[in-house]
Amino acid sequence: MLREEGAIAPLVLPPLTPHERIFKEFDAYLRSERGLAPRSIVRHLPVIRRFLHEVCSGGAAALCKINQEDVIRYVERHAQDWSPGTGKAMCWSLRAFLRYLHHRGLNARPLADCVPSMRRWKLATLPTYLPAAQVRKALDGCDRETVMGRRDYAILLLLAKLGLRADEVATLTLDDIDWRASEILVRAKGRQRARMPIPPDVGAAIVAYLRNGRPKSSCRRLFVRTLAPHVGFASGCAITMIAKAALDRVGIEGCAHRGAHIFRHSLATELLRSGATLSEIGQLLRHENHDTTRIYAKVDIDALRTLSLPWPGGVQ
Repeated sequence: MLREEGAIAPLVLPPLTPHERIFKEFDAYLRSERGLAPRSIVRHLPVIRRFLHEVCSGGAAALCKINQEDVIRYVERHAQDWSPGTGKAMCWSLRAFLRYLHHRGLNARPLADCVPSMRRWKLATLPTYLPAAQVRKALDGCDRETVMGRRDYAILLLLAKLGLRADEVATLTLDDIDWRASEILVRAKGRQRARMPIPPDVGAAIVAYLRNGRPKSSCRRLFVRTLAPHVGFASGCAITMIAKAALDRVGIEGCAHRGAHIFRHSLATELLRSGATLSEIGQLLRHENHDTTRIYAKVDIDALRTLSLPWPGGVQ
């Protein structure tokens, strides 16, 4: 405001560093030529920043010097820093960046092909989930006498009853709710848009928040921060922290993943045990690939017992 009134000098941005200039050009390439969404682009940058810091500290002029040995040694150094899934994402980011360098003529070698593959067996783990009683306990732990409690309760219901992802909750707007049709528009992964019915308890929680919890704000996001400035959340990370705080508040421990996604897994597991088919669960969770839904078949122990072969000697 002071700058707009001319009371203080205009903001002078510091000059871009050599690496920041590379990031900016790579960002523009991913947006315009690869068609990536901003949230997907952001995931590339930490990997590329670390790669350039270790392999190419000389800026754009040194990009042409990156060779196959540099790439392979970098992957070997960091392959076991994180989980197999994060390692695969690291390789994905490196391939995208190396394709960009070759495409723009910044490096004559097609180095993307030399990035090693990270082995990760499909369906090798069980999905983490909470029993229905613990999900109810986490919901009841919200103090709905407070502004923050009403907001968090509505958020947790969207996670637990509709299986929304953290980013999907964070990006909901007031215009996405059709009260007459009792539907909500969800902006899902892959730029999908899905209309989902609003269960009565979810609708009542949203109404309670809008009437007696949401601060006055010109922001059209459904959920806004309780402290000024009253704007929407920057990303789904805030929703994940709200879910984690709800679990901590009621003392739920012992689960490998403590965040928003555990409510999505819990919903799918409960539906499967209640008789829903994998196809129905996949439609509710908006899975593009049936293999994504198949992971929940492993938690239906009673159904799996009917498929097991008799043990030698007659004991099953």
